[in-house]
Amino acid sequence: MVELLLVIVIIGVVFVIGGGEIARAWKRQKLQSASGDIRVLFQRAYSEVQRRGMSTFIQVGPVVTPGAPSYMPLYLVGDADQNGVLAACFANPPTVACPDLLIAEYDIKATVGAGQEFSLSELDVTQVKSTLWSDNSTSWGNPRVLMCDFQGRAIDTLSGRQIAGPATLVFTHVSVVNQALMPPTRFVVSINPVWSVRVVKQIRDSTPKWVNQNG
Repeated sequence: MVELLLVIVIIGVVFVIGGGEIARAWKRQKLQSASGDIRVLFQRAYSEVQRRGMSTFIQVGPVVTPGAPSYMPLYLVGDADQNGVLAACFANPPTVACPDLLIAEYDIKATVGAGQEFSLSELDVTQVKSTLWSDNSTSWGNPRVLMCDFQGRAIDTLSGRQIAGPATLVFTHVSVVNQALMPPTRFVVSINPVWSVRVVKQIRDSTPKWVNQNG
């Protein structure tokens, strides 16, 4: 009986340890897959310019809170009225009230707590970490916009000028922010001044410093 109990305890310990590692591996895989989906969405901006004959925009946020759960949308929008300005709202098909074409959308659940899976900052799950977009504050409530014009240039919609360097957006898992997923991993999405999109996987070392990783 004692030996049987020991075997059961050992099996239980192995299951707990193994189950935890499987759960962490699953989170890492979902994070990588989602970052790839975002890259594809952003990369489509230039091909849609060529296909539809209109400039396109990508917009991150603002957070939408129709109830529970709230979510952070990432939009790909066509400049259907061709005024060079992203309308306050957009639809498919466009309407008078929403004159720009909603081409595609990718949503990140943004409910703080158990419902939230991904984060746009490795520092705080209620923040966005970005550079060279139309807005670079950390607020969830501010939209971040870039335009892809007919020449394939990434345009800052506020200045109307081509961005000076890659515009970046950080994407990670909530478990990285609360330090439950080790090693800390994030993906940095970069949109270049001449429109192309790159995603770099980074792992934080003991320095602590974010180091590029392959794969």
